[in-house]
Amino acid sequence: MTTLRRGALFAGGLALTMALAACSSDSTGHPDSPAETTTGNATSSGSQSGTGITNPKNPAALEPCELLTNEAASTLGVTTNGERRQNDLKPDLPDLCTWKGEYNDSKRVTLVAFPDRTIQQYYDNKSNYGYFEKLDISGHPAVIGNTEDPAKSSGCAMYMAANEKQVVLSSTFIPTKDIGQVNPCDLAKQSLELSLPSWPAAQ
Repeated sequence: MTTLRRGALFAGGLALTMALAACSSDSTGHPDSPAETTTGNATSSGSQSGTGITNPKNPAALEPCELLTNEAASTLGVTTNGERRQNDLKPDLPDLCTWKGEYNDSKRVTLVAFPDRTIQQYYDNKSNYGYFEKLDISGHPAVIGNTEDPAKSSGCAMYMAANEKQVVLSSTFIPTKDIGQVNPCDLAKQSLELSLPSWPAAQ
């Protein structure tokens, strides 16, 4: 695949990931703009907003590119200098940061923290995703919310509750040659596992 096409694929995939992220309710419990909601309306839930979190973190207190340490980036095989970008799809959402592999057709990791958002909202709206799976990451509830089975695609969108009212998205992409052989969600989970220890504790 050419460099140009690969770049377009990554940008398009990330835009779709952010569109799905926008499907969750805002802090008022109302869905975002109807144009951002693809299937069904998100509803706010007052119960089980972040159950089972014994070590809550506050990643929203960090700059986007501070979400992943240099050591963690090196372990993941991506550059230590992340690139901060505005969410072009929905500018009022928080900025995100992307770490890339050495080459254009390399793995990529994007992290963004969403304040005033709960993991329960993703549970309530699992029908918005073509592939949905619950999991646990170091004692933090999380979900995979993908357009398709990540084992057969190049990307993964994983949402993890950092505390009762914050969710962090780890969006990852792998080289096209690895599709079907490498699960991009393994990279997404590892990026969150490595990031957690460096985040400040929630007050």
